[in-house]
Amino acid sequence: MMEMSESLEKLRNRILSDARLKADEIIREASQKADQIRNEAREKAEREASEILARAEAEAEAARRSIISSRIRANRLKLLEERNKIVQSVLADVEERLSTVATTGNFQEVVKRLATEAIDAIGSDHATLKIGFPKTSRDKFNLPADALPRGATVVYDEKLAEELGGVVASDSEGKIAYRNTFRARLDRLDRELLTLVSSTIFGEQRPGQREEVEATSA
Repeated sequence: MMEMSESLEKLRNRILSDARLKADEIIREASQKADQIRNEAREKAEREASEILARAEAEAEAARRSIISSRIRANRLKLLEERNKIVQSVLADVEERLSTVATTGNFQEVVKRLATEAIDAIGSDHATLKIGFPKTSRDKFNLPADALPRGATVVYDEKLAEELGGVVASDSEGKIAYRNTFRARLDRLDRELLTLVSSTIFGEQRPGQREEVEATSA
């Protein structure tokens, strides 16, 4: 009877020992699994945090560059606007001087040159020339014969004074006409003139700057 009790006790102890070993193994595996999950979660969180930080830094840098670029563009436009005002002021002075050409000593030479250019443009030997200048009138307008090309019929036109003065040549049939007024010449040379005046005032410019000045002034 005693031997049976001892056997049962040993069996019970062995079962308890195996159970404890099994429990320890389960606890150890659970602890390892928990550590693994925590490590993976930490690594994932760190990766996500790094990605968020990188995106934030990239967005901040893009915003900084955008602000700088906007300020540069604004300053450039302001500079071009101020330069354009000066250029326009120079052109206004040119127009003012052209409007008084009739009072200058070389007026006859100016008229002859404008008339000759206009007649050459239409290619006619019997052209009709309309002539008009500010500060002159039909009654006071009187030029020597040699001041105009031969064969030309001269008609005084007061409306041309509104174009800063000049001549309009047309053929005998009135089908071909060429306006050689100061206003028409300025319009034809608008971009070249603006570029020339701007470069004279501000010195040599880069092509991009010159185009912007012209585009702003057009």
